[in-house]
Amino acid sequence: MAMVQTEWNLKCSRCDRSYSWEIRIDGCPECRKRGHVGLLCCQFSPTERPASLQNRKTQGMAVFADLLPPTGSADNIWLGAGNTPLVRSQKIGPELGIDNLYFKLEGVNPSGSFKDRYVAVSLGIAKNAGYERVVVSSTGNLGISVALYSKAYNMPCIVLFPDGTPSAMLEKASEHGANLLATSWDGRQTLFEYIASKAGWFPVGLFLNRSVQNPYGVEGYKTFAYELLADLGTAPDLVLFPCARGNGLYGAWKGFMESREWGWCSKVPRMLGCQPVGADSLRVSIELSTKYAVELPPSKSIAFSTMETVAGDQTLEAIRQSNGSAHSATETEILEAVDQLSTEGISVEASSA
Repeated sequence: MAMVQTEWNLKCSRCDRSYSWEIRIDGCPECRKRGHVGLLCCQFSPTERPASLQNRKTQGMAVFADLLPPTGSADNIWLGAGNTPLVRSQKIGPELGIDNLYFKLEGVNPSGSFKDRYVAVSLGIAKNAGYERVVVSSTGNLGISVALYSKAYNMPCIVLFPDGTPSAMLEKASEHGANLLATSWDGRQTLFEYIASKAGWFPVGLFLNRSVQNPYGVEGYKTFAYELLADLGTAPDLVLFPCARGNGLYGAWKGFMESREWGWCSKVPRMLGCQPVGADSLRVSIELSTKYAVELPPSKSIAFSTMETVAGDQTLEAIRQSNGSAHSATETEILEAVDQLSTEGISVEASSA
């Protein structure tokens, strides 16, 4: 299949200024001059309509490389990420009276997490841009994924982890060769930004309004939309997404929006963000009708990987534009969901349930 030619640029979500395509991790230069932080977003326009989904073989994310940020190299390492199974519910759906409830099994990704979609794009960008080392701040899955891909690219990696990170997460990242560095919850961002300021270090941070940014990885989550459309033949009515910052939900929504432009689907599904009680920035923000995501006090939850104080503003906007909603679950409800999913033969951590 011939790769479609695309024209990429970066656009600031704060001041709307556009920049020619380049790899930068310090946000919008114009906003920075004015003492603000502007989040850069990737934008592209295909010079011709992308090949239809029917003409794309099931090779995981690699088959959508022409729709993802360009690295200038054909040697990207995907490790088989993507093309995860979409399984129709045999028990939960029928019990709820939902005939077409599906589960997308992201646990079959190389590191066992949907984060591989984000990291595969991020590390491809970093390696081909000449970065030599990688730093990431993570409560678990993102760190494991970065460690795995860094090893594949032969790039030294530091994973900053906060107090309370499950030991199993740390052991897995260490097995992949990462250097682990413990920090406090409050201090991890400062240390992350300090390391990122040193020459040769690429920060695999999340897509957030921070002085150190990664505009590129979130584009990998667009492949959620492409794969769902390929498997279902149409856009689903609803997509429920477990969220911390909500980068995955935003990326999937962006993929559906682009797919509608190309005629791959006629509608965009309603996006539903799901978070634990106390870390439910999305639900609180929607109920209060705030423009930006509300930051909450620190909380604790068995769903450790979703235990962030604030979600992304773009995630909140994606929910609103899709006419979606946000929901929170108690600790009891989360544990019950883990048990319910096990009746389907699906084993997930609490953060996914």
